[in-house]
Amino acid sequence: MKTKLSLIAVAIVGATVSSPASLLSEAIEGISHEGELRLGAIKTADTDNHKTRTISLGGKLAISTKAIEGISATATFLTTNALFGKDNERSFLDSNANSYSIVGEAYLQGNFSNTIIKAGRQILDTPYADSDDIGMIPNSFEGYTLINHDLEDTRIVLASLEKWAGFDAPQSEKFSKMQTSGDPVLTAGLIYEGLENTTLQAWHYSLDDADFNYAELSYEADTFSMALQYTEQGKDNSAYGMRLGANVEGLSLVTAYNKVEGVVVNGFGGGPFFSSSEDHTIAEENNQEAILYGVEYSLGRVTFGATHLNLDIGENETDYLATFQVNKNHTLDLIYSDMYDDGNRLEFFANYQF
Repeated sequence: MKTKLSLIAVAIVGATVSSPASLLSEAIEGISHEGELRLGAIKTADTDNHKTRTISLGGKLAISTKAIEGISATATFLTTNALFGKDNERSFLDSNANSYSIVGEAYLQGNFSNTIIKAGRQILDTPYADSDDIGMIPNSFEGYTLINHDLEDTRIVLASLEKWAGFDAPQSEKFSKMQTSGDPVLTAGLIYEGLENTTLQAWHYSLDDADFNYAELSYEADTFSMALQYTEQGKDNSAYGMRLGANVEGLSLVTAYNKVEGVVVNGFGGGPFFSSSEDHTIAEENNQEAILYGVEYSLGRVTFGATHLNLDIGENETDYLATFQVNKNHTLDLIYSDMYDDGNRLEFFANYQF
């Protein structure tokens, strides 16, 4: 990958830059940055009363150059550092329960008319390859992506992804192959938003063992929302689902249903399923069926919520959430998950964006 990216960089510079020194200086002078500080605390307990406790301080810093002839570069540094307790807590630490830092993004971006091309490490969100940013460090992927807007109200996404790291990866602290063969995951997606309040999307993923297909239709108005989804993961594994929501003066109600034929997986991330809770999803169980109920109430800068997931196979889960928007840059989140025979988990996050 490093060799490929170097060749791409040389080709771009050779084709577009007539005065390398002056344009490099201009790009450096136009550098921008953004970041986030994140303090996280987690306490877990299983049915044998084995407890873990971890407090970690981390965050991210992203630096981007000014676009020169449509070409720019971005690098994002991600870190999590245990202040108290390690306890093999994978959502906060690495695969060896240690603090770690990683360059989660390092890509060249080209903007050409209605097309954006990225080459390198990048954070992205698609149904079966997503950031799943629910711990200290999100998933990020290494490869190539192309986004095109030539068609009105339509976004076309093409991607070739070879490696990943972060929260859901086998080694969160190290980029590793997404497939055992080493072949990239080839992805194609189409998102259409030409109908009022409506989004239609369709995705295809080419994998070693099976091709994944995913389709979703969603409608969202001020007081009502609904969505349908369907996915195939190879010949005998599929799932469908629906979600209904209502919003009235700060009060939101939602219910979601999923049904699996065979066995499905979440892919490279948290999975796209409507009934997913904070921890449990419909993945990994044969002929699974699930229904989720949720309520959320916002009062000024404070939001309270609760969801209950009922699985006909495996353990149910009830989640309680509270969010306080301190200001436009600072939020506090408290999450308690009761997973019944699988134990419980209490999490706290303080996020400050700059």
